[in-house]
Amino acid sequence: MLYNYLKILHIISAAFVLTSMAYSYHLWRSMLRNGRGVSDRIQAQTSLVIIPFAILQLASGFTLISLQHYDFSQLWIAGSVISFIVVIISWFAFMYFLLMSQQATIAAQKPEKAYRYRQLQGFMLLLCALGVLSMVFFMANKTVLASDHSDSYETHTRSY
Repeated sequence: MLYNYLKILHIISAAFVLTSMAYSYHLWRSMLRNGRGVSDRIQAQTSLVIIPFAILQLASGFTLISLQHYDFSQLWIAGSVISFIVVIISWFAFMYFLLMSQQATIAAQKPEKAYRYRQLQGFMLLLCALGVLSMVFFMANKTVLASDHSDSYETHTRSY
């Protein structure tokens, strides 16, 4: 019963994180067209929604894994955790380059520097999207990946 409630909480928190990231991406795209004022909204979105729900996502995910007594060395678990780390690091790098581009714009530095920061922001968002896609792939194929691992383990143990 607890497992089912945690799984629902895990899915809802994932939906909040993903929609918040998509909304922040939309704000970032509008910032490129409209100018200033949007980066504060992206920072608020990150600190009020993305970070708390990402922590909840991580805590509920590890709890679900421990409740089912999964092995952390399974491919789908290791891939999901690594993908989660890639998403978080790339999102914080995106936020860092967003701040740097804002400072470069305010300080009236060279426009090439602000343009380079925007390119880095786009690259970090691409890494974040790839991390999310790989995490969804591992979670959607966990039974296939887990059964392949257990089949090879059973075959290996039977040979002895």
